[in-house]
Amino acid sequence: MKVPSSRRRLTRRHVLKTGAAALGAGTATLNALPALQGQSTQAPAIVTGTQTGRSFRGLVRHASTLDVQEMRLLPIDPRQVVIRSQAVAPCYTIVRGALNTNPAPRAEVPNHCGFGVVEAVGPMVKRVQVGDRVVVAGTSQCGQCYQCLQGRPDYCQFTFFSNAQGVAPFPPFAQFPDGTPVYAGAGIGGMSELMAVFEEYCVPVFTDLPAAQLTLLGDQLSSGFAAGHADMHFQPGCDVVVFGAGPVGLGVVQAGRVTGAGQVIVIDPIKYRRDFAMKLGATTTLDPVMEGDGLVERVRELCRGPNDRRFAGGVSWGRAGNSVMARGADFVVEAAGLQAFPPKAEAQPDPTNVTTVQQAWDCTRMGGHVMLMGLTAQPVSFPGTSLAILGRTIHPGQQGGLHVMRDIPRYVKLIEKGTIDAQSVITRRYTLDQSRQAVQDTADRTIITGVIEFT
Repeated sequence: MKVPSSRRRLTRRHVLKTGAAALGAGTATLNALPALQGQSTQAPAIVTGTQTGRSFRGLVRHASTLDVQEMRLLPIDPRQVVIRSQAVAPCYTIVRGALNTNPAPRAEVPNHCGFGVVEAVGPMVKRVQVGDRVVVAGTSQCGQCYQCLQGRPDYCQFTFFSNAQGVAPFPPFAQFPDGTPVYAGAGIGGMSELMAVFEEYCVPVFTDLPAAQLTLLGDQLSSGFAAGHADMHFQPGCDVVVFGAGPVGLGVVQAGRVTGAGQVIVIDPIKYRRDFAMKLGATTTLDPVMEGDGLVERVRELCRGPNDRRFAGGVSWGRAGNSVMARGADFVVEAAGLQAFPPKAEAQPDPTNVTTVQQAWDCTRMGGHVMLMGLTAQPVSFPGTSLAILGRTIHPGQQGGLHVMRDIPRYVKLIEKGTIDAQSVITRRYTLDQSRQAVQDTADRTIITGVIEFT
């Protein structure tokens, strides 16, 4: 009997042949799907042009001044995100460049972090969506470069890449009404009503915490906390020493408190900052000016421990030869930095910060850990023998080892629980029209952290 064609056995070749034909016939439909979806998800800048040319204001360093200027948004890159700024905290590292009165080589919005709401995305953006609240971090995390794949996204090569000589790593994101291009500091800026940043810098956060607190996770607070949490891993009962009680150093202090450090010794010449550190978890504060040349020995004495019996786990109390090398703190963080401007508060004993870096090294016990977060523009020397045999680990201070996509959401939870105090460290708030004063107050060191809030 002849088998109806509808009931014939299907061979593998038949399936492959007919399947390929069906797939080919459906190609137009499959390819059209992303295009149809893209019409609703692409940035208005791509679809309608409503973002390009959009007017906004921001603090700009240009010519020989720093003031608030009107700008127009330029077209965005396919991987860029347009963010409506809600809050930003000026970092001390920008004050020298921002307040300089020498002619600027280009117009630039200062800073390198911020917080806001996504208003448009390029067609290749995957990480964030329109309406997301995002922390714009000072360091990117692409997840694909050599550094990210080696577990060091704090050195993501998207942040530390270089273009051809003479080519700016980041294009201008805006222009003045006369057509002058305006750049963003570090490709981010932050001190303007709009930001246009690459998605690698964006961390979406799903919380109703105030913008003023969340913006601190882009740089200062998160960098300090990460020093003890993400990189050096403070241990319960350990001895921690922090040089500098600014916004970064106070983040380190909070890391010491949260991880259960036995003591957190804070060193800062500014009295109100020492007092503030005590409120956030410091156990002892020292004035480096008053301590003078005896500072290192004072720290060693504070970390001497309850006994010096080596067979009972004690720490040597000796002050000569190899004995002195065992004395000191388990973890030391230098977060003072160089003095960019003469402050209105108490001045550092060494404005170059070289002495502070050396003291941080000397305060660290044999086999301990020291992180150099503050900057110095001068060469720093260490004894060769100590470098070779004391076993002290030097940690670079690039955002404290922060992994932005991993750590910032964790820190959001800790702020929500009240474990991290992100509210009290904000000691003054500003409007955009007062933003230059915010930079000046940061330079004067008359505040802990100032936050510019956008309406």
